[in-house]
Amino acid sequence: YDQYARRLHPKLLVLVFVFNDFYNNTPVLRALAKLERPLEPIVRKHLDGGLELAWPLPRDRLPEVPLPQASWAARAGRKAMAHSRFARWLYAKKNALFPSGLNHPFMERVEAMRRRPGYAAIFEGWQPTHWPDFRRMFARKDLPPFFEDALQYTRFALDQFQQRADRDGAELVILASHTMKTLESTRMFERMSRMAATLGIPVIDQTDYILRQGVALTDVRWPHDFHWSPAGHQWAAEALLEYIEQRPEVCDG
Repeated sequence: YDQYARRLHPKLLVLVFVFNDFYNNTPVLRALAKLERPLEPIVRKHLDGGLELAWPLPRDRLPEVPLPQASWAARAGRKAMAHSRFARWLYAKKNALFPSGLNHPFMERVEAMRRRPGYAAIFEGWQPTHWPDFRRMFARKDLPPFFEDALQYTRFALDQFQQRADRDGAELVILASHTMKTLESTRMFERMSRMAATLGIPVIDQTDYILRQGVALTDVRWPHDFHWSPAGHQWAAEALLEYIEQRPEVCDG
């Protein structure tokens, strides 16, 4: 936003919120999930639990203890995905056959994290035994402290956007994607909505919009991929348009 969007002097800022945003907002969960070494966080957490922006960080701030690296096959696969439609097709087929992942170095990363000085207690209340779906953890009624931490980072991020919108005279709104609600639970949507309400940020519920159109919710995504299908993109745009039509002041009438 600071580098690009602000230059456009927007009247309306739309944050698309999807179900992996909770865990992507915390550096530790991201490192465990997909990165070969810890990323440089843009938010620093103090011992008293307070958060502050910390960007850019000095290059030497992170400990020189890399987590286990991805295999050569995984690295080659990422490169192929960037250049080959055939590779992306294979990836979709693999997701259909192995929805929980294949040869993922998750537990090795957990053990490497536990061996780090000061990190042993970070997993209190959570005993991972296999590659979990971090996203679905946030649909549980009770969260381990490890995951409650991600909620703090998320609220901080929303607050940062709200401060910028207020400063620059824009209205901020969240478009909650269909992934925030599942057949089993709506807790992810509820958790995010409570945060937004405390900050005064309106929420557009894509799932609610789709159901009101009387169409199949399954058509919002690809068969073996959670990203929007063409219909999903259209319903997201229509839900946003409906919001604007009901509030013409957003676009000066």
